[in-house]
Amino acid sequence: MIFYYTRTQKTKIAAEALHDITGLPLYALSSDIHEVKGIRFAWRAVRSIIGTKGYPVSNMPVSVPDEIYLCGPIWVGEPAGPLKYFVRNVDLSGKTVNLLLTGMQPTEENRESARKCLVKAGCQPGGIYMIATQKELPEKEIVTEHLREMLEETNA
Repeated sequence: MIFYYTRTQKTKIAAEALHDITGLPLYALSSDIHEVKGIRFAWRAVRSIIGTKGYPVSNMPVSVPDEIYLCGPIWVGEPAGPLKYFVRNVDLSGKTVNLLLTGMQPTEENRESARKCLVKAGCQPGGIYMIATQKELPEKEIVTEHLREMLEETNA
């Protein structure tokens, strides 16, 4: 199953591309941080990253399969607040969580920070994939091809 959080629709495009490749069902995570604008959003986003709890998700699943993909943006060098909330509040013990992170310029530090977040949650980190997104929405065909290449490299 593919769980994703998006605020600007960039991660939604990446999650849909992943769905096209894997055929796994999609589940959109919702958070009221969606509605916050401007400096209030920036402040809440930073607080959700600095704190350990993340930012609440309003439609948390009751359970998840043994292996999932969790997709979302990078905020201040860390997985977005709703992603942190998800991994801290869903029982992921012994489950494999693959991450797909989107952001302006993802780095290896972002990958390591995300891996640590998964380890703290007690799950088995799977692949951690990163897609660079710019200000405009990415073209789904380009994202799909990029993801296909990353997944093939992991499975080779």
